[in-house]
Order: sequence, then structure tokens, then C-alpha cells
Amino acid sequence: MRRIVKTLFFVMILGVFFIFPVQLQAKTQIITPTKVRVRSSESKKLKVTWNKVKKADGYQIYEYNKSNKKFKKVADVDGKTRSWKSQNTKKVHTYKVRAYKTSGKRRVYSKFSYTVSAKPYKKDAKQVNAGRLRFKEDVLDLSVHQCLTPTLKVKATRYAANSRAQIYDSTIRWFSSDETIARVDKNGAITTQGKEGSCKIYARAHNGNVTWIKVYAEDYATNVKFRNVQAMLDDMQNLINNYQTEIEQIAAYFEKNKAEHPNENQEMTFTLNDERKKVIGEVTSGSKIEYKVMEDIMLRVLQSFPGDMEIIVIDRVVRFRLRGSGSRYVDLNYVFKNIDNFEDNENTDDFTTAERWTYYYTGPIGD
Repeated sequence: MRRIVKTLFFVMILGVFFIFPVQLQAKTQIITPTKVRVRSSESKKLKVTWNKVKKADGYQIYEYNKSNKKFKKVADVDGKTRSWKSQNTKKVHTYKVRAYKTSGKRRVYSKFSYTVSAKPYKKDAKQVNAGRLRFKEDVLDLSVHQCLTPTLKVKATRYAANSRAQIYDSTIRWFSSDETIARVDKNGAITTQGKEGSCKIYARAHNGNVTWIKVYAEDYATNVKFRNVQAMLDDMQNLINNYQTEIEQIAAYFEKNKAEHPNENQEMTFTLNDERKKVIGEVTSGSKIEYKVMEDIMLRVLQSFPGDMEIIVIDRVVRFRLRGSGSRYVDLNYVFKNIDNFEDNENTDDFTTAERWTYYYTGPIGD
């Protein structure tokens, strides 16, 4: 009996020393500082700022030391403070911030924020920090199986007086609010993960300036869309309305190429690789056509269609082909000027949509 009592007493003592502090720490958890930024401030100084953390008693600022490749604490400020200025410097410095809550004689710390870096500069400097980030689109409507790289513009800080100033670090840090909906790689390529939903894709510059784009992933059921002509027309209409400039540039490029090489038999088919991140050009006949100048534009166009799309350069025609289920497909054709008797084309399945542009649909044949 005495042994049992001693055992229970020992367990209670362990609870006081080990279990209770763990419970106390759980109750006093504190969130990580957000919207951490660093920018040039005054002469030779950098200013680190962050959003206030609820119930925080203070914050610690750590700076990266290149010599030993470790972060070292450089400041400890109270909970009312949301900014800190560095000592005089001329170099790039990297920082991270964490919050803490005092509980008795102990401190409970948050996780460290992401790192931010910047350099001080004069207004006429040639190299400055990043300024505003902005996506060309506000929203992306994607298929549940699609990869697309949105257009992001990063301007130099507006405090730079030198109009030719360059951002010293153009690297963008990408992340998704929900990777089960869409993931984003280090180059900004967004890939939906096979299910419907929405999330935000964030882009952050070296100094913490950030922006985001809303992504909606929908199950368009590509094979179902090809069951009637109207859906096919909708797909092609989307391509023409949203990428008119791009398809005209592609058509003009290959027309010019043919004019420069009139006696060469050059026929190629351009598609996306399996990851939908790169243009693949396969020679179907004759010699290879140089297309590197147009590669980025062709990539955007090919990625715009959630299914299989081809750009075919053949018989002095540029053909934008959207493929459906079975043997179905729809073509938008651009005919080069130097084709004789184009207006006498007897193929009644083609119809003209604009000068030198025709549309062709295979019709409801098979599945």
C-alpha cells in the first residue's frame, strides 16, 4: 500500500514539473509576426516593420551573419513597438522577427517570420530595393488540371529618384494558401491539383513587399465540352478574345519566316511537355523552324486551353488546333498572303471568320 501511495505521489510531482508547464505553454501560444518588411530609411539606415501580434509582450529582431552563417539577435523591443531601425550601414542585411509572451519568469516565443533583406541607398542610386508588385490579372479561372504562369510586374521602389534604377534582387518568393487546390513553383508556375476550390497565390519580393492573385479551380470536364458545336465555339472564342494579340503575333512571325525562306519545306507541330511548362517543337517535314523568339508567347497560348492544344505550321498556314475526345478537334487557321486562289477554296467545311482567318470543326463523329 505504501508503495502505491509513493508511486502516485511521484506521478503527481512529475505532473507539476512537466505536464503543467506544457499545458501552460499551450495556453500561452503566440502567433508569428506577419507582413514583415524592411526598407531604406534615413541616411545609411534600414527600417524593419511588422504587424502587431495580439497579446505580445515584445519582439526580437535577428540579423543574418555571413561570417558564421547564423542569425544573431540585434534587438529586443516591447510589445507596443512595430518597427526598428538598424545602425548605419552600406550593405545588404537580412532579418527575421519573432514575438514573445511573458508567463511568470518564462517567455513563450512564436515561430520566426520569413526572412527579408534590403540595402540602404541614396535617391540617385543605380541599385535599389523592390517597390510595388502587381499581377496583370486579378483572378485566374483554371481547370482542375492546368498549369499557368501569370504575368507579374515588379517595379523599383518609388523613393528612387533615378528612373533607370534597377532592383538589386529580382528573386520572387512564391507560396500558396492551399496546396491541395493549387501549387506554385519557384518560377511562379501555378499548377492546379485535380480538385475544385479556390486559394490565393502570393508573390513576395526580397524586402517583404507582397501581392496575391485569387485562383479558382473548376472541373470543366474537357471531354464533355466537345460533345456539341456550341461548346467548341466557346473554347475557340475564349482563345480569340483573351489571346488575340498573341495569336496574331505568332501568325505574323511564321508568315515572315516563310517569306524569308520561300523555297524551304518547313513544317512543325508545337505542343506542351507533360508538365505543361515548356514548348516542344517537332519537325513533321522538311527543316526546323526557329521559334525561340516566340517561345514565351506560344507557351501562354498553349497553356490557355485546359486540354490538348497544338500550333501547327504547315502548307503556308498557321493552325491553332484544340483537341477533344476521340478524333474531334477544332481549328483556327491563319493563311499566308502569298497563297494563290485562297478565296476559291472549295472546302465548304471551312468558313471565314476574318480576312485570312478560317474556322473548321470536325463535327459530331465518334467519341
